[in-house]
Amino acid sequence: AVRPDGAVLLRRRPENGLLGGMMEIPSTDWRSQPWTLKEALAQAPLAAEWQPLAGLVRHTFTHFHLEMSVAAADVDVDDTLGPWVPIERLGDHALPSVMKKVVEHALGKVG
Repeated sequence: AVRPDGAVLLRRRPENGLLGGMMEIPSTDWRSQPWTLKEALAQAPLAAEWQPLAGLVRHTFTHFHLEMSVAAADVDVDDTLGPWVPIERLGDHALPSVMKKVVEHALGKVG
């Protein structure tokens, strides 16, 4: 989700579990069965015209491989969600490498 000022929506992952307490681009839970687009959009952090991006983000953890489809939306919302972070300030947050891949994919820098 990107606001008109270019800020991107982040959220903190739950303290317990994989990547606990780190910031992320909002996503669904990770599971072995792929989500349908309809299922995934039902869990979107806000109502918007989400557009699936071509390609996948792939990441390997020590005990499993993850493939993620990414949907993006331009939104005009208030600050009740967040934090909203300018793209050039994403490096100021504890984004795990898998989320950096999501950002790069959304920006068109990854296949």
